[in-house]
Amino acid sequence: MKYADMAQAQAAVLIAEMEKGHPFLPFLKPGDPALVNGLPYNPTTGRAYRGGNMVMLWIAGMVEGYEDRRWLTYKQAQAIGAQVRKGAKSVPLRYVIYPERDGEGVLTSSTPRPFHFSVFNAEQIDGMPLAPSREMPAPEQRNAQCYALLRSSGAVIEHGSSSPHYSPRLDRIGLPHPERFVSEEAYLATALHELAHWTGHASRLNRDLSGPFGSLSYAREELVAEVSSHLMGVELGIGHDPSQHAAYLSMWIQIAKEEPACIYQAAASAEKVCDFLEIERYRHEPLVAQEQEVAVESVAVPVRAMLEMGIGF
Repeated sequence: MKYADMAQAQAAVLIAEMEKGHPFLPFLKPGDPALVNGLPYNPTTGRAYRGGNMVMLWIAGMVEGYEDRRWLTYKQAQAIGAQVRKGAKSVPLRYVIYPERDGEGVLTSSTPRPFHFSVFNAEQIDGMPLAPSREMPAPEQRNAQCYALLRSSGAVIEHGSSSPHYSPRLDRIGLPHPERFVSEEAYLATALHELAHWTGHASRLNRDLSGPFGSLSYAREELVAEVSSHLMGVELGIGHDPSQHAAYLSMWIQIAKEEPACIYQAAASAEKVCDFLEIERYRHEPLVAQEQEVAVESVAVPVRAMLEMGIGF
């Protein structure tokens, strides 16, 4: 199945799940800090897939019931002495090589060039080593990292509001006092969600924040913040509770029907949020040295393109 066809099919899956009344996007499950061991990643590099590729693998794993988060190509499996089972179905992914400038500042090409590759889940492969676990820092350390991120962002945060919000006009985050939350982690997760909205200001990532509550524009931005919250919750180890955003389901369903690629676009925006906030990405110990991984793929791809488009690099 081609990437575009897969995206269309996955959009239909998401719509069906949300129409069942799930209180959150079905692949963004609530995250227990003790269980968030990472995102879909390539074990030959140790790096998580990014953007649309991340979402593609999230949904594929949800549909097939895979517990293993590792995804790799046929040749990468062979390179570590493993073997994809006969008849196993792969998931198509893609990355884009953007035009770069030569030594004289001249563009090497006029348009971006998409490249496609396919990956298999580790549960489809014989001979895979056991998946490594991620050692989580103590709660105090995790929370301290979150407070440090909030401080270093420079965002203005005012406490005492009746509900969490971000005001684009005032460029300020409003939060209830910390003691009103069920836990310190719940307070921090909410603060980071609003911080994701804060990055969309015109002076930062310049997303459309003009829509009033209840509008499709507002719902699109909420989708970006929701995926961003999940990414930050995983990387910082505090988990994520998306259940409070059930109010947006009907609008997300409408958007997904009209724009099947909306979730992939939201994921790409969420990656930019994490990059803007300079959140350190967790990386597992790679199974294969980087030089060997590139040789196996026999594709020379600029690092910037790989990171932007989500190849497991």
